[in-house]
This record gives sequence, structure tokens and C-alpha cells, in this order.
Amino acid sequence: FFSDTIGTMGEKIEELLTRRIGGHEGRPNIWPSKEEAKNKLREEKKLKIYLGIDPTGPDLHLGHTIPLLFLKQLLELGHIPVLVIGDFTARIGDPSGKDSTRKPLTEKEVKRNMKNYLSQVRKILPKFEVKYNSSWLSKLSIDDFFSIASNVSMHYMATRSMFKERFRENKPFAVHEFLYPLLQGYDSVAMKIDGEVGGVDQTFNMLIGRDLEKKILNKEKLVFATDLLTDPESGKKMSKSEGLLISLADSPNDMFGKTMRNISDGMAAEVFRLCTEKSMDWIEENKKTNPYEFKKELAFELVRMYHGEKEAQIAKEEWDKVFSKGELPNEMEEVEKKKLVELVGVVMQNSSSSAKILIDQGAVKVNGEVKKEWGFMPQEGDVIQIGPRRFIKIKK
Repeated sequence: FFSDTIGTMGEKIEELLTRRIGGHEGRPNIWPSKEEAKNKLREEKKLKIYLGIDPTGPDLHLGHTIPLLFLKQLLELGHIPVLVIGDFTARIGDPSGKDSTRKPLTEKEVKRNMKNYLSQVRKILPKFEVKYNSSWLSKLSIDDFFSIASNVSMHYMATRSMFKERFRENKPFAVHEFLYPLLQGYDSVAMKIDGEVGGVDQTFNMLIGRDLEKKILNKEKLVFATDLLTDPESGKKMSKSEGLLISLADSPNDMFGKTMRNISDGMAAEVFRLCTEKSMDWIEENKKTNPYEFKKELAFELVRMYHGEKEAQIAKEEWDKVFSKGELPNEMEEVEKKKLVELVGVVMQNSSSSAKILIDQGAVKVNGEVKKEWGFMPQEGDVIQIGPRRFIKIKK
């Protein structure tokens, strides 16, 4: 099963169990224990470990890459990654980390969102099994569901911190949110899975699945809770809701630019640790260098991972051209001529009032000069700069 020596394999397993799940000081992040996980990973039996992703948006982002890179390491150890697309659970909405009820998605919205998921996952994982939880959850009868629910106490569900906070703040939550962990937990039972990986914000749901599998199948499921991508200075999670999303579908220039703009200097080393395959020795040595250059190395590495070396080099040169030398980018989006306020609103997908605020703040330039006239009409060939990085050109 393993061609490596035990010592080398032991080092690989230690790296797997510490690199992306090593940041939760003072609380467990591997169940039933790190030692038990090590023992099972060393056995000849190939373990099936799954990651569940609810298609609540059209693209995967850097946060998704953390457990995906964990699965890639598992694959290299000889185990079997399983991707579960939550096409059923996404229609309900995971309440994890939310202080208000999610808007349920339609089946059509879910299908549209997950259209490109597999091609994006393949940018990281060359080989994996894929399953859709509608294939078993949609077939559950009322009797089946009551039987599942009988394995989890109401008291235990109510101890979840998120629900307790909503109770305390007198914020309502719907019954379907309360039952969501049961449905996600049943995924483990339906697949008779050996283990699950997910972000630490999914710990409650993953442990429900572990409890159900133990009670219904008498099987011990491994659970791995990976670190979240958070800014150590602000404490904010990098996510769509925080406006810090870096998508795997971003163009090379956008990915490079978003990395430089959205990731703070203090966060760069964490992104290297969690979202790349650079060695920890390299990261420790290079994070002591110039923070700006270190972050450029990060931007280059992320683009290289998802677009290749050549595109990464082009994106780096484009960044240097615009932001170090103050020159115009080589490529700019071309738009039809409109009044400045209308143009800014369309390009930035903002309301008219938001566009006016940007203009009033001096965030909009025409051919390098700040323009604060809402009704200004740019001419053909004019270059409009919105904020520090968005450049567009009026069509001729």
C-alpha cells in the first residue's frame, strides 16, 4: 500500500494532521483523536474521506481550497477523496455562522451554481469520487426522518452556540435550520463513510454525522476540522459575505490583484500555509522579508496554481506596470459611452447613490484626472479609473 518507509510516511501524516488543522489552540480539531487518526491512516485499508460543499454560489473560493488541499494530501497517502455536492441541503441553507435565516434556494438556482464546481475542484484534486446528497435525502420518507431524528436529543441541538446566541438576542430561526445538521449528518450514514473534513465552522454538523454513524451503523467516523481563512488583525473571515472573495474562476490579473488588495500583510503567511503547497520551512524563512514582496510571492503562487507559470508571470508584470510604474494596464474592459455616474454604477454594479459617493470621494479619474461631476460625459477612447485598480475604456 505504501511505498515509503514508515518514518517518511509518519512525517507525511504529521504534516497532514498539523498544517491545515493546527490552529485551534485549546480545543480538539480531530475526532476521536489525533493518535487514532494516525493509526487508521497507517493501516492498509484505503479510507474514504469526504468533503461536503453546498452550492450556494457559482464559484469555489480560497476558503474551499483548504479542505481540498487536505484531501489532495490524503490522496497522495493512498486514500480516497470523496466530494459530496449538497444539491439537496443547499436548498435548505446551512445556518452555520449566520445570525439570520438564509433565503432558501430553488432547485434551478442550485443547479446553476454547481455548474462549474467539478472543473474547479479538478484544479486541485486530480482524482476523486463525486456524489450528490439529493440521491439519498430526496428519497427519505417521514418515517425515515423521524427514525434519524430519534438519535439526537433536543437538548444537544439547543446547545449549539449559534442557536443560543439567537435565543439570547431574541432573533428567530426556522425549524428547517434547526434540522439542517441532521440532514447533513445523514450523508455520513448513507455513504457509510470513513471520515469527513470541513472547516472548523462545520464542526457541529460533522459531529452530528459522527454520532449518527456510530448509533446507526456502529462505525467510528474520523472528523478533521480545518482552520478558517481569517485576518489575524481584524478577525474577519475571508468570504463572500465579507466582500473578500478570491474565486478560483478569477482571471489571472484579478486573482493577482485581489490577493494584493484583499489580503493584509499580516495575513499573507496564513494564506501561504493554508492555501498553497509551499513548504513550511520556505514560508517561515521568507515571511521575515519585505511584506509587500512576500505578498507578491503569494499572489504569484496562487495564480501559478490555478492558471500556470506563464500566466502568473504576466499577471505579476501587469501589476508592476500599473502600480509600481504608474502606467496603464495592457488590457482594459471597453464600455459604451454614458454619463459618468451611470457608467460607474454599471461597471461596479452599484446603485446610483453608491456611484455618486465614489465620484464625490474623488475615487474616479478620467485620463488620470479626478472628476467629481456626476453628469460628465467621457469621450471615445477615454480611460476611466475607478478606485485604485479598476480601469475601463470608452469604446470608439
